[in-house]
Amino acid sequence: MMDWPRIEQRLTRLARDTAPGGMLTVIVPLPQPVEGLPDQGEWCHWRRPDRGLTLTGLGAALRVETEGAGRFAALDAALRGLRAHWRVDGGDDRNQVGSVAPPLTFCGFAFAPTGGAPWPNASLRVPAVLLRDTDGRADIAFSCAAADAANAEAVVARWRSLLASVKVSRGETPHDRPPRLARVPAPLADLAFLARGSAALAAIAAGHCAKLVLTRSARLIADRAMPPGRAIGALADRNPDCAIWAWARDDRVFLGASPERLLACQRGRVEVDALAGTTWLPHAGDRAPSPSLADDKNRREHDLVAASVREALAPLCDEVSVPAQPEIMRLGELSHLRRRIVGRARPDVSAFDLIARLHPTPAVGGTPTAAALDWLTGHGDRRDAWYTGGIGWADAAGDADFAVALRCGLLAGREATLYAGAGFVAGSDPRQELAETEAKLSPMLAALRAAPAVRNKARA
Repeated sequence: MMDWPRIEQRLTRLARDTAPGGMLTVIVPLPQPVEGLPDQGEWCHWRRPDRGLTLTGLGAALRVETEGAGRFAALDAALRGLRAHWRVDGGDDRNQVGSVAPPLTFCGFAFAPTGGAPWPNASLRVPAVLLRDTDGRADIAFSCAAADAANAEAVVARWRSLLASVKVSRGETPHDRPPRLARVPAPLADLAFLARGSAALAAIAAGHCAKLVLTRSARLIADRAMPPGRAIGALADRNPDCAIWAWARDDRVFLGASPERLLACQRGRVEVDALAGTTWLPHAGDRAPSPSLADDKNRREHDLVAASVREALAPLCDEVSVPAQPEIMRLGELSHLRRRIVGRARPDVSAFDLIARLHPTPAVGGTPTAAALDWLTGHGDRRDAWYTGGIGWADAAGDADFAVALRCGLLAGREATLYAGAGFVAGSDPRQELAETEAKLSPMLAALRAAPAVRNKARA
């Protein structure tokens, strides 16, 4: 049971002598994690099964929304401003960042500097209630604007309401039927993808670009609403090496399982994935065979991404290290070439400084970047929500973890739109690239069709 009177007392004490423009956080340890998600409303979720980290944010104590060429600088300025005026009570009279796990913001942004509907183009959100589970060590961070703490009773009432909105998993049974999904046929869209692929190869042959990444979508309709919690659980169970994430507002949820780390920062250490080059298990009806990862096309596509990441990091990092050879990352039916590139950020370089240099990598846009983006814009490339943008978190200590928004979909009641893309270089076959996008749709399709796992964890 939560000691709400004590939490209100801690908030009131923390608010004394605090500037109205600051942010306040009260942290409460838990004996065990709280599992579950709201059915509706505003919430975020982030999970890295391989690192034992799960974060769920409920509501918003603060939102920052921006767009345009300076969007990363604007998010960086907002986080720096918060960091300077953010007071934390971790219990035992501690009230400084560093004595407890630092307060945290969820962040996301679209592929291009404009667009991104139905989400804002770029957003930073401080959750009002943050449920954390780090290798079984659990706590709740309650946050509010310092100006709101003048009415501590109302703030605590909102925290209680948000926490009560979490639908705790009390064990599903295999007899709970998953929604039945029907895919809306889109033969003209498939033909359009093949035509754009041929145009991309012509642009590459003419020397305008070395690589172009084309995307497509698939629309699904279910016989009933698709529970996001079930899909998230299935994605985590089936993709333990991926970042599992969701961003929700009202009845819309953008979620996915990304194999590609855009950026991880921890105490100045920087890690970025160069992920490009794909093969997959063949399916009946495939329009073209899967290539080998040893193919020259796959290796050239991968090397372009690795070189771009190294070039982006070099001005802001010391000791940038790129493995001589890529490793193979296997994810169910898909396999990718991956290099994990590491460096050490120079003093005063932030996560958003690095993201501004890295995004978009050739893995999601093309190369040279400016020419590729111009070509995509001129040929009607459309990327809804934050597909091929970034999503993740950044905390008040300067650490961050962002994934490229891949293997994802947008749920809205009984409808879902899934997204996939493929990179074109000299020698690409448009039909083979179309088959690759079909293979990349399969993780989300499988998660939405998954039968519920049987779980027996109760609320703390």
